Amino acid sequence: MPDVALWNKCNNHCVMCTNPFSFQLEDSLPYSSDNIKQRWGNVKIKKNDTIAFTGGEPTIHPDFLNLVIWFREKHPFNKISIASNGRRFFYKNFTKQLLKINNLLIEIAIHGYDSKTHDAVTRATGSFEQTINGLHNILKYKNSSQDVEIRIIITKLTYKHLDKIIEFLIKEFPIEEIRDIALIFMEFEGQAKDNINAVGISYRQVNKYLTKLMNKPFIGELNELRLYHFPLCVLPKSLWSFAWRTLRGEEVIFLPQCKNCIVKKYCLGIHRDYISYKGVKEFKPFAKKIKIKSNKSFYKPIDYSFY
Repeated sequence: MPDVALWNKCNNHCVMCTNPFSFQLEDSLPYSSDNIKQRWGNVKIKKNDTIAFTGGEPTIHPDFLNLVIWFREKHPFNKISIASNGRRFFYKNFTKQLLKINNLLIEIAIHGYDSKTHDAVTRATGSFEQTINGLHNILKYKNSSQDVEIRIIITKLTYKHLDKIIEFLIKEFPIEEIRDIALIFMEFEGQAKDNINAVGISYRQVNKYLTKLMNKPFIGELNELRLYHFPLCVLPKSLWSFAWRTLRGEEVIFLPQCKNCIVKKYCLGIHRDYISYKGVKEFKPFAKKIKIKSNKSFYKPIDYSFY
């Protein structure tokens, strides 16, 4: 998946951001339209690859709409994903202009179930209101070629109220219009590393709340629930079919004991930086034979009907 770092600035200041604080202070010239077009103009992209726009906050690039159009014209068949905090979509004209472009995946990060919980993570007063209204605009104006994923980053600030966040989303939005909700375990890098005491969490701590969440009756109302950044051995088997592989190979490792784990070929592995902070005690290889119903997708290796 080609990852296009479109812009290094952001209008949020998320406490668990994976970018270092210095990233936003860097010169933005490398992210000018001309430089991006020069850098990507001759890059060959496979027809089935998704072109992922990241940042910073990509939507606040001064020439964002024209850049999306440029990539679409060069790669008419590729899906374009946009990882966003959603605030720019508060503006209806911007939303309508972007949604004239087909085959998009818009990934919106939600960090709480109200202004207090969300804005405590973004450290930007008013961000919750803009994001929620922005998501309403996306769902109102999008067409059938455009998908929406809501992303919830699991940290010490969010893990105890995952159920409240999802219940809020179900009540607030036409949930059938949202392709999936992804629960993403935090990455221990960038500003998250700097703020480790405020956001750091272990898989063991999260497990109890995931199980509680999955027992909530409203989960059945979702089109799809996904778990990103979870090794299989830290999850109950009942949740394995929700686990996706979404990290690049160089970002993960397998421990020596993983060699003998019978489900290794289905597993994401462990984010490299996690072990430095939380150690290895949580990770236990599976020795007993388990019948797995595999999926054809590398990214989602275990079929939902497995358990």
